[in-house]
Amino acid sequence: MIAVTLKPVITEKSMNLASKGTYMFDVSARANKPLVAQAVKEQFKVDVTQVRISITKGKIKKFKGIEGQRKDNKRAFVTIKKGQTIPVFDISNEDKEEKK
Repeated sequence: MIAVTLKPVITEKSMNLASKGTYMFDVSARANKPLVAQAVKEQFKVDVTQVRISITKGKIKKFKGIEGQRKDNKRAFVTIKKGQTIPVFDISNEDKEEKK
């Protein structure tokens, strides 16, 4: 069995999606939808309803004339049952007020 590492993505877009019940994670390149769903269910104790996966190919870049390539990224968008949340993505009103 492949070990699936879930790295939460905390960006403005992911926080907007999290308010609607969809959470964004960077996952390992060999992970698939059933493995991601199982990992989220075990790690966060929530019911997963849908998993979408996006693969972003790394860009080719040049640095001092040497060509290289950035790494490929695999990102999972996990939708969970209504009424459930994942605590990593919760930003309380206190945190928002402190930033102002």
